[in-house]
Amino acid sequence: MRFEDLHAQTLEQIGTPETTARAHGLAANHQVLNGYRLPDRLKGVVLDEQAYQVEVKIQNEHLSYVCSCPQVEGQVCPHVLALLWAWVEEPGRFLSQADLKEQLKKYSRRDLVDIILELADRVPDVRGVLKEEDQGLEEVLETIDHVMDEVAAEAMPLADAEANLRRAQARADRLAQSGRLAEARSIYFYLLDNILGLEERIGRNHLFSRELVEELFEEYVQFIHEDRHLERELVQQELDQLANRAAVSRGELDLSEVRRELLGVA
Repeated sequence: MRFEDLHAQTLEQIGTPETTARAHGLAANHQVLNGYRLPDRLKGVVLDEQAYQVEVKIQNEHLSYVCSCPQVEGQVCPHVLALLWAWVEEPGRFLSQADLKEQLKKYSRRDLVDIILELADRVPDVRGVLKEEDQGLEEVLETIDHVMDEVAAEAMPLADAEANLRRAQARADRLAQSGRLAEARSIYFYLLDNILGLEERIGRNHLFSRELVEELFEEYVQFIHEDRHLERELVQQELDQLANRAAVSRGELDLSEVRRELLGVA
């Protein structure tokens, strides 16, 4: 399934009639703003008494979603459906990441700097991202610790926590792109181990989206494969620690291949 394959009949089958009607009304009244189309997901803001951040992803033919509203577990909220309705009815209103990349290639470096400075002046989140560039490894790990503490104390909504963790993930990706694979791997391991550890500590499986956990695990393994200066003993310790997590014991994450291929462990 692709987002291009979605249609009204499909959306009507996802939520309850009441939720569907409310979602369609939000979309029809143009309360879905800042629509953004990435290769595997849609993002947007839905105004419904307050602004809710919404993200919808298609993976393995299934829809998954995150909304900053207080969702009822197991039920799709009207804001998720509103984002999908807006996409189905007016996909041209969504900014495409692919198109944006092509457009940005036409600008000079000086023009791009001016664009970034203007965005930093107008959008607080952009200032936050630019500030994160100055963070070292320890600061990123401390940020992850803070998020975990806030979630454990129920002081931070899960949607906000996951957004913060994805920013740490993005920081790791930037380190990897600059050739600092060991630091990037460390952040991915720390994210993965802390998520699984927190779920065990509070006794709740799948506290965070499985998409996030799977992405972290896949990229962590990829960094192990790509690092020509791999600290095998340290990675062995990381894998041993992950092997003790309940999610691995349940078979949700398979460490056997990477342990066998790279570390000679059965």
